[in-house]
Amino acid sequence: MSTNSSPISVVVHGAAGRVGIEVVRAVSAAPDMTLAAAVDRVPQTDAPALPDGVPYYTDIRHAIEHAVPDVVVDFSVASASLPMLPIVIGAGARPVIGTTGFSDQQVEDIDGLCREHHLGGVLAPNFAIGAVLLGKLAAIAAPYFDYVDIAEEHHEAKIDAPSGTALGLARAIHDAHPERFSRNTPEREPLTGTRGGDFEGITIHSARMPGRMAHHQVTFGGPGQTLTLRHDTIDRQCYMPGVLLAIRKVGGLEGLTVGLDVLMGI
Repeated sequence: MSTNSSPISVVVHGAAGRVGIEVVRAVSAAPDMTLAAAVDRVPQTDAPALPDGVPYYTDIRHAIEHAVPDVVVDFSVASASLPMLPIVIGAGARPVIGTTGFSDQQVEDIDGLCREHHLGGVLAPNFAIGAVLLGKLAAIAAPYFDYVDIAEEHHEAKIDAPSGTALGLARAIHDAHPERFSRNTPEREPLTGTRGGDFEGITIHSARMPGRMAHHQVTFGGPGQTLTLRHDTIDRQCYMPGVLLAIRKVGGLEGLTVGLDVLMGI
């Protein structure tokens, strides 16, 4: 990893994607970082323009061999991320992963790979500071209620439902309230699935349509009251402070750190 006197060398994997484009901009503008290369599966002619002198690759192996980065930031899809990670970690680069859709076993495998090579890694279902705080606030409230719903809304092109953030919220709530939550079961259900998904009694609803980016709402219910907590992503720039924090912190870690909250110290 680079020393305090030299910039952190970063490769962005998934650089042509919506979030990847913002990561390229943020890393390029950070005074303590160097954008060493951009990688995506689309041809360079179809990819957004890069800063002068930054090479573009469609093969992660070539990018790693030529750029020799300290950190690889990954905002792609799980099917592209999984085969990429052994290449990156095996070459001594530390992964900062914003991709979602991994199984628990796959997360364990990534952690094992990092530890085998004595490297740190960061995997966060959401890099927005507000979304991380939403999870913490929901965990504080969880022990005091017996009913809870999570509603999440995303654009129509999102490939997974529920979102990784919604599942992370559900896990945080369940950790703080280990007993199964109460969940109404209707006597009649004319349309199957209307009640949403069931995670330990936590009901999760997913909406997908144009005009939305990322929105998460947690509603707790009790006798005579409800408590609603909500985070709205207005622009993908909101992820960048968290991504830059992870890039700066990952060099001091060993094994895979899951969740930005650990890096924030909350």
